[in-house]
Amino acid sequence: MSDQIAARLARLDGKIIDFRLRPPTGPYRGFFTPTVVGAVNRILGMPTPRSYTISTDPFPNAEDRALRAMLAEMDSAGVRLGVMNGRHSVNRPVPVHIEDADLAELTTRTENRVIGLAGIDFDKSVDEIVAGLDVAVKEHGLAGVCMEPGLAREAMYADDERLFPIYEKVADLGVPLMFMSGPLAGPDISHTDPVRFDRVARRHPSMPVILGHGCFPYANEAIALAFKSEATGVHNVFISPDVYMFAAGGDAFRQGLNWLPSRFLYASAYSFAGIEESVHATLALDVDENALDAYMYRNAEALLNGAGAR
Repeated sequence: MSDQIAARLARLDGKIIDFRLRPPTGPYRGFFTPTVVGAVNRILGMPTPRSYTISTDPFPNAEDRALRAMLAEMDSAGVRLGVMNGRHSVNRPVPVHIEDADLAELTTRTENRVIGLAGIDFDKSVDEIVAGLDVAVKEHGLAGVCMEPGLAREAMYADDERLFPIYEKVADLGVPLMFMSGPLAGPDISHTDPVRFDRVARRHPSMPVILGHGCFPYANEAIALAFKSEATGVHNVFISPDVYMFAAGGDAFRQGLNWLPSRFLYASAYSFAGIEESVHATLALDVDENALDAYMYRNAEALLNGAGAR
């Protein structure tokens, strides 16, 4: 570990919030197979996380041991809180359903170290979805909502009018909404075009809109949307580039972070990157200290406190 990373870790003093951290448990393991995780790890040049590897062991209590190892990784990297997302992605070779109740149970198992964002199941009616959000936030204690319209059975764009009642409910609940953007967010990359999220953010100015995976490969366009949010005083668009900060073309995110520090949220996208490896790689970036603090915890803290999260 370099002196710069060590000094920054000490200064951050265990305050880091990881806004996309998927625990190595049953609901996620069904989707993040060793083949998928290993391929992404290799492309990014990062080792497969040890806690994830433990979860694949064919031995009793592997999942519990993996969760303990993940929490130890969080402690070692100074990560005090992780945010996991529910998901109902049927438009994939391997469909996955991660229920809100699963997230609430994982929060209990990790003693509130990992909290959840409700997933949207587009196989349900809009009325059922809206009612379910009340349960997710008010009964399960979830801190926000995660939406993947491009992965529904009938792929949709984020600005599809059929989604408007859901946005209105999220805005009424006063919680943030994360979109899965990025190159895997739909049948083609048009589903991650920032103009779609621009229309949603503009229509609902009181609702925080988080762009998970940073709309990669549209990094510059996403940064322009964040600039628009800042310049117009709306302040409701946040970019979370996570592993794409380190992808080809990801240097634009670093420049954007220095330019617009209040519009960025840190995430590892574990298990696509290790918790410790992601923190260390981020702390090695050429980013000023104020921007780093905003990125690593201050912006997320404000969002979660505003949503009444733990």
